[in-house]
Amino acid sequence: MTDSGIISSDRHSGPVSPAGPRGFYYHWGPQAWIDMWMSNAMLVKKAMLIISHTFVPILRLSGDPAQVDRDYLEIKSRREQIRWLDSPREKWRKRYGNFVREMEWALLELRRHYSPKQFNEIVIGTAVALSQETSPEFLKMMNSMPEKNRKTRPRVTRDGSKKPGRWTRLLFETFNPAHWLTGPASVTEFDPGNGLTVIDIPECGWHTCAAASTLPNPQALPEEGCLAICKGTFEALFNGENGGLKMQFDPHLPKKSCTVRMSWKTD
Repeated sequence: MTDSGIISSDRHSGPVSPAGPRGFYYHWGPQAWIDMWMSNAMLVKKAMLIISHTFVPILRLSGDPAQVDRDYLEIKSRREQIRWLDSPREKWRKRYGNFVREMEWALLELRRHYSPKQFNEIVIGTAVALSQETSPEFLKMMNSMPEKNRKTRPRVTRDGSKKPGRWTRLLFETFNPAHWLTGPASVTEFDPGNGLTVIDIPECGWHTCAAASTLPNPQALPEEGCLAICKGTFEALFNGENGGLKMQFDPHLPKKSCTVRMSWKTD
């Protein structure tokens, strides 16, 4: 299937269904522990460095450095503290929310000083470079999907659909390696033999983990990072070069939902 065929055949017509009820298993199950660990490894120890080590120094050079430092200290003062008795899911939520809040502040400030082209070069370029330097194993694992599925037979169902089987859904919803970034998600189309997987995210963690009242712009969804850090960076990292993995994000702004398409050449 061509890229254009993928886009036209599974184009989403509206926001996906809201996430269902979340009880003990959601807060303490295996996925919660995975997300807790990943949020610390990927956000706190790696991605947060973009703000303090790159964006803040650029902002100091772009305006009043003393004011930038005061504003940065103020936004950091809104961090939710991780407590020992917090559930794994709550620790993930707080870390993710802290990251989103400070990233949104930095991106909104950069927007004030730079053109859209310069903004993309600074933000997406930095995020791509940092990912390549600090997470080569993750990128290698993601880029191995086409090779791992090269001998997989195309799915054949009675109704001709590409809906995943029960076992695939169970594995994905219990051990989803991207859940720390998206929050609850489900596979709606799964045909690795034809190089296609489609994921629906009803309420992305980028939009739900930080309370609106704590954001730099409480009147709007935190969409700067959604479009630049998430969509922009991942689409740049996985662009289908030489038939490899291609990721396409379709945020349903101003809703909190999103559709993600992963595709690759199979011939």
